[in-house]
Amino acid sequence: MELTWELILILILCGILFSALTTMAGSGGGVFYVSFMVIILGMAFDEARDTSIFIMVIASGTAFITYLRQGRTDVKLSLIFTSFAILGSILCWIFLFFVPLSNEVLRILFGLVLLIIAVNMSFKAYKDRNDSNSAQNADFDLKSHDYKKDLKKGIPFFIVAGFTSRLLGIGGGVIAGPSLHIIFGFPIHYATAISSSIVFFTAFFNLILLIYYGKINYMVGIFLAIGSVIGAILGARLSQRMPKQYLQIFVAVLLIFIGINMLFPIIVID
Repeated sequence: MELTWELILILILCGILFSALTTMAGSGGGVFYVSFMVIILGMAFDEARDTSIFIMVIASGTAFITYLRQGRTDVKLSLIFTSFAILGSILCWIFLFFVPLSNEVLRILFGLVLLIIAVNMSFKAYKDRNDSNSAQNADFDLKSHDYKKDLKKGIPFFIVAGFTSRLLGIGGGVIAGPSLHIIFGFPIHYATAISSSIVFFTAFFNLILLIYYGKINYMVGIFLAIGSVIGAILGARLSQRMPKQYLQIFVAVLLIFIGINMLFPIIVID
């Protein structure tokens, strides 16, 4: 793939768009990064997946710092949840060692997961359409919130989030975010922030191993990551002002379109 100035500009702009949109919607940028690299750039799925994890370390790290300054996430709390997500990633590394999956199978799995995520996101947006998030956030105290009573119920979801993060490169935020909101009772804007923290720490763990054993396209990843930093800052700042339910419906429609395209071969850029 020849890296022209036009392509560099496209990568940066797409990074801004994908990161801002998914930061606000709480869906995780990996769903768009992987899709873009596979469908548009014609990259092999395993290379796109590993590159996506590289991008998410930078993008989610930026969002994590922004949310931390806003008081919407906490390092200790995030690390507790992340420990189970990392366990899921370790299990996936072991699984792939003994059961290596072809790029065709991974692409099909990715497409199916996108369709499931889209349906779940649509249902969640419909269910919460009358929820007043601003009122919830005004009365919520992150430091005193009792999450421990629901920890046993939430652990399996964090493990699955970590597993899919390594398997498909989608970050796991699409699982961790709703789990934090529904199971643990965090208001949606706090759940999104804590989910970004979990994605960052989990992706960082996976990246350490991928540097030695992965297939990261650093040139594509760096320029998408540059855009993702700008997008993550914009998304984190705008997320409290945006009507999340409508945004989730919009993202869900996009994911359905992308999921269908992932399941069927299309023409890509040479």
